[in-house]
Amino acid sequence: MDVKRNREKVNDFYELIHIASHPIRIQILLRLESEKLYASKLEEMLKHNRKIISFHLSKLERAGLVTSEYGLMTSAKTRPMAVRYYTLTPDGVKLVTKLKLILSD
Repeated sequence: MDVKRNREKVNDFYELIHIASHPIRIQILLRLESEKLYASKLEEMLKHNRKIISFHLSKLERAGLVTSEYGLMTSAKTRPMAVRYYTLTPDGVKLVTKLKLILSD
């Protein structure tokens, strides 16, 4: 029983490390630490195609590191638009804290 549980933990840990080890996903996680953002804003900030950003956001969301909700983006230049905002989950916050410790060395 304990061997099976340990194997599951190792597999879960491996999946988490695999998901969070991609450079673009690390950049996304670090950006989401300070504010909720939508894919187009991340595209602008990270200088990557929005389809690529959306792909990585989807991976992070399935891994339980980010969550999303729809909201309205308002701008003086355009009328309000519905956008999908992304934020870190509690697990995402923990991971970013650990990543920052590792990256600060």
